Amino acid sequence: MNKTTVSFPDYTIGKDALQKMVDIGTSYGKRILLVGGKTALMKAKLKIEHIIQSSPLEIVDTIWYGGECSRENIERVVEKGKKEKVDLILGIGGGKAIDTAKAAADQLQIPVFTIPTIASTCAAITKLSVVYSSKGDFESFLFFDKPPAHCFMDSDIIATAPVQYLWAGMGDTIAKYYECTFASRGDQLDHRSWMGIEISKMCVQPILQYGEKALEDCSRGLNSFEVEQVILNNIVSTGLVSMLVEEKYNGALAHSLFYGLTLLEHIEKKHLHGEVVAYGVLVQLAMDNQEEELRRLYDFYKKVQLPTCLADIEVENHRGYLESVLEETIKGPDMKYLPYKVTKDMVFEAIQKVESINEK
Repeated sequence: MNKTTVSFPDYTIGKDALQKMVDIGTSYGKRILLVGGKTALMKAKLKIEHIIQSSPLEIVDTIWYGGECSRENIERVVEKGKKEKVDLILGIGGGKAIDTAKAAADQLQIPVFTIPTIASTCAAITKLSVVYSSKGDFESFLFFDKPPAHCFMDSDIIATAPVQYLWAGMGDTIAKYYECTFASRGDQLDHRSWMGIEISKMCVQPILQYGEKALEDCSRGLNSFEVEQVILNNIVSTGLVSMLVEEKYNGALAHSLFYGLTLLEHIEKKHLHGEVVAYGVLVQLAMDNQEEELRRLYDFYKKVQLPTCLADIEVENHRGYLESVLEETIKGPDMKYLPYKVTKDMVFEAIQKVESINEK
């Protein structure tokens, strides 16, 4: 049997989460390189400087991650880290900024801490980076031996970020449960994948319970219990599932339909990843004849204004218009390991079923 090593991420959440940085960080070294997005660095840097001012920790430099998690930008951070002889990297911002910091730290063979300033992805605790070209086209995944040394989720910072990131993150998080349980259906699971799939249940119910209130609070810049529960689900629950289940269980129709829809130029320009994936979950449930779950999610989506039909993502309901989208969807890597063969006709018919629910 192959040897399996599982490393769980450490994390702290709360309005004072960054206060733990001195206690935790000093055991890893002293010289810190900050890597992040421009807005994220502006929000977090002063707070970090204040917290570490009387400690052995020292920020030796601050660098913008470059706008894409590209090999060129990763290398730029690596060179800066070598030049400044840094002991650890602090990745601050959204998924691409944090992925850049993680990849650079891995090459430098030093620890990375993460401070997510939005809760739209699980990048802050996972042990991989998604690499893009300098133009923003997907290139590859980079996999690491360990997740970040620690994730500090300052809920005050995240609660004051634009609400659409928390909203879209909810859609992506919900998808994790429905996709991994669909892809793994009927398989004999090892302990690791089974545990991940059990945790995936946490990707739905807390969001249905706390999501509406969390979005209301976040839209007013208010931190609350509900906001923190949704942050934990969007970052931690999803991240744990992603790291535990076999890679072949990590996606299904919802994500594959998203990638198909990105052939339409306006999708990535005007709509967020998790927003479109949320719609894809409804299509997957319709195709799989999970009527009760479809209705349950549909009702919740209506409450929080997640998309429930093609018009919500500005897509025409016409087979000719959708043909290239359907073709790309069924060819996607997330469709290679499903409990049954899925055809273009099946996806199109599921879309029509979701449309008919909206008409009713």
